[in-house]
Amino acid sequence: HNPLASEEIISFLLKYNFALKSESGAEYSYYAASPNLGNLAGGGKSAVEKNGHDQNKVSNSSSTAEKNESSIDTAVSNFGAFDIELISPASAYQISRVMPSLGHVLIHETPEMYNTIVKPYIQSIVDSGSLSWIKNVIEVKKEKERLLVNHDEFVINVDTKWRSHPPAQTTPREEWYNHPSTSDLYCLGIVKTNGITCLRDLRKEHVNMLKEMENEGLNAIKTVYGVQRDQIRVFIHYQPQFYHFHVHFTRLENEFGCSVERSHLMSDVIQNLEDSEYYCKRVITYKLKKGTPLQNLIENHSDEAKADAE
Repeated sequence: HNPLASEEIISFLLKYNFALKSESGAEYSYYAASPNLGNLAGGGKSAVEKNGHDQNKVSNSSSTAEKNESSIDTAVSNFGAFDIELISPASAYQISRVMPSLGHVLIHETPEMYNTIVKPYIQSIVDSGSLSWIKNVIEVKKEKERLLVNHDEFVINVDTKWRSHPPAQTTPREEWYNHPSTSDLYCLGIVKTNGITCLRDLRKEHVNMLKEMENEGLNAIKTVYGVQRDQIRVFIHYQPQFYHFHVHFTRLENEFGCSVERSHLMSDVIQNLEDSEYYCKRVITYKLKKGTPLQNLIENHSDEAKADAE
């Protein structure tokens, strides 16, 4: 962490106005940022301050950066307008995801490794309360404007990662049909049942729910957006971004998030669950960013196992 860099970033952001574009049921919000010409002269008040930053703290933290006021003004003029994602509060995991990468490692997760290391890690996150936002989404208290399907067992929403989607709060749904942004289509199905955290928890008893979610999602996408079923991939991540079971729907042209070492096609998962214990007894291979909490746990356990063997 470089304090000077942080001060310069804050000073840079204070030169902008931020207009809310969309928000999730969690801590994510998306803004359109445009230069505030008044702030380029040092005056005015930006949306960063209005969204929870204490002015005294900002002023103090920016004292060093103010010495470079001219260069920051030049950067703002050159950089112009942009879109920005704000996360507040940001967890250690969310911060680690955007930190400079130390590289990645490929994990071959055995059932023993899952039960010994990964499952307790997942449970610690569930127990921390950091997933409480999901309740607001599945009870349609949040993201109502993004809701496509509200089923007894799941909801399907427009994913906030679909940045080019027309503003859900202000654009009539009939204008969503055949919208140019459908090439970036990204929707998300979330189960309402607690206790299914990830792929490892799936059993044969969940097959009907998975089939229903896939069918309802594909039908809704065709009805709302005019995109045919054979243009949509439906898949599950392992490791997922958050530990409450969810399913991804993306347009074939949109390859975001579907890397082979992380994604499992829904059709394959349903077939595999003919053996109810399939996902609790197989080795699952996936990529992890070095230095993340889970990767550190796995690496430490491996080092301890090697030491014990010696």
